[in-house]
Amino acid sequence: MTNMSERLGNELAVNGLVDSRRAAELLGISVNTFKVWASRSQSVKSGVAADMPKPVATMHGRVYLLEDIEDFGRKIAMSARAPRTAEREAGRYFTPDVAADCMTRWAVRSEKDVILEPSVGDGQFALAVQRYGRSRGWKKLVLHACELDSDVAAKATASGAVDSRYLHVGDFLGDVVLPKVDVVIGNPPFVRVRELDAVLKANALSASKRAMGVQMDKSGSVWMSFVAKATSLLKEGGRLAFVLPLDFTYVRYARPLWEHLSKTFGSLSVLRVKQRVFSDILQNVLILFADRKGGATDTIRFIARDALSYDFDVDSAPNVAVSVADVVAGERVFQRALLSRDTLDVLDQLTSCSTAADKRVKFSIGYVSGNKSYFHPSSAQQELYGLPDVSLLPTVESSRQLFGAGVGTRSIPVTAKLWAPKAELTESERRYVAYGERQGIDMAYKCRIRSPWYRVPGVRSPDVLLTAFSDRPRLYLNDASWVASNSVLCGYLRKGESALRLLASWYTPLTLLTSELQIHSLGGGVMIAVPREADSVRILTEESSGKLNYSGLDSALRSNDVLSAYRTGEPAIIDLVGTEGLELVYAGVSELEAWRKSQS
Repeated sequence: MTNMSERLGNELAVNGLVDSRRAAELLGISVNTFKVWASRSQSVKSGVAADMPKPVATMHGRVYLLEDIEDFGRKIAMSARAPRTAEREAGRYFTPDVAADCMTRWAVRSEKDVILEPSVGDGQFALAVQRYGRSRGWKKLVLHACELDSDVAAKATASGAVDSRYLHVGDFLGDVVLPKVDVVIGNPPFVRVRELDAVLKANALSASKRAMGVQMDKSGSVWMSFVAKATSLLKEGGRLAFVLPLDFTYVRYARPLWEHLSKTFGSLSVLRVKQRVFSDILQNVLILFADRKGGATDTIRFIARDALSYDFDVDSAPNVAVSVADVVAGERVFQRALLSRDTLDVLDQLTSCSTAADKRVKFSIGYVSGNKSYFHPSSAQQELYGLPDVSLLPTVESSRQLFGAGVGTRSIPVTAKLWAPKAELTESERRYVAYGERQGIDMAYKCRIRSPWYRVPGVRSPDVLLTAFSDRPRLYLNDASWVASNSVLCGYLRKGESALRLLASWYTPLTLLTSELQIHSLGGGVMIAVPREADSVRILTEESSGKLNYSGLDSALRSNDVLSAYRTGEPAIIDLVGTEGLELVYAGVSELEAWRKSQS
């Protein structure tokens, strides 16, 4: 028991901190670019580098608060100065040879196969097809390629990757005329439909509806439309191999696509590789293999491997059968499939003495101010404009305020206040409103869609607070009745529930394990808790959790030792499944954590 939990603690990075490499990956830039910005940040007064956050420590290099990097990322993403490459703007990430070759060997089975690459990019798949054809002694294979960007398309033909006779320049999801093919292979764009221009957005939505027969959710991503349309271009018996984001395994908007695939193909396989597929970006991916167009299946072969090799055989690889119905129902079956049978047995044993968190507490996001600095005025601004104390509410404006806190908000000083004016503005507040309008704050999107623009909606005092971005989620008692922004999740107790009893149920190794199952991860290993996922985390029932070890929990949280906080609930787990069962719970945590952090 102790060895496993101590080992987990030793492997844990400092919570909420990132080094230069991970910060660069989160921003989608090279490490060298990040370091150049950092070196210039003290000497320039404008530009991207001027907005660089300051490091908070040095530990084999500069270390930054994760939240500061995320705020910086949001700033540059909203700025015309944002250093996004054309490829990143298009959601286009080029595929390494080992993945392209593996997919090609599986998909291309005859020199008579007609192949389609719907987003040719740099021609990696086209080149992989050519290499494979030469290795088999085949004549040149017929490969149709589609590419939206005419310059990228020209490079693909100039390099010899694609025969100009079979190159289709235009939007694959639009009016480009394409033939029926035996194979579709590729790496579609990873970009949200809502980020496309009006024409591309309309094409994406209509293409997916024509292929699946149902309207795609507008919150979805364009890769889904690519997969859907690709299925309609396959001949009977045809097959498809695509690199897709790991999101495909759990996002709600992708469920209709899973249903469509299960009714369209006789075999579905998903390959997840622990080693990063894309070495230069922070994106967790999988590879989908869909075979025998015209068939149907109710299961998915889930294959998990540490690394991808050139000689990997998809069809003979050990796998776990995953139910399509469970995926469509929103179950995290792909995560469960990574666990050992023994750990799953213990997890099943704990089902009867645990419950989904939302039976005892309901999570929601906090308020969205519309302008962080204006609505959280500094002490100097408060004094300058004479803002009345009654309109300034202590708030969790940033989750880092909670770092080093004890069990509750009473244990930390007030460092941020939300300006929340009463119905009748004071004279000083009218001057502050005028100042905001001179700064154009009233024209920010979130401000201009509300009336009046300066009243922040959804301001409430939650019972408990849950970190939204962290290595492991931390739950705090809001005993000082602070309000909270959307940098944390706000928890509201169900009728008759006690916050202290909830903490006793939350802080156990079971919650660690089910958090790994239910809460998705940002590339780089950061868990991102959203209300629906936090609600789904299983926690012990009040009867099973035992008495809260308040002093032990308080001490662990003050020390930022999150693992020790969860270890305070070990006795309850031992009472239920014994020390061997506890070890298996920790083994599951360790396994899922290793997969989550392997892409960092």
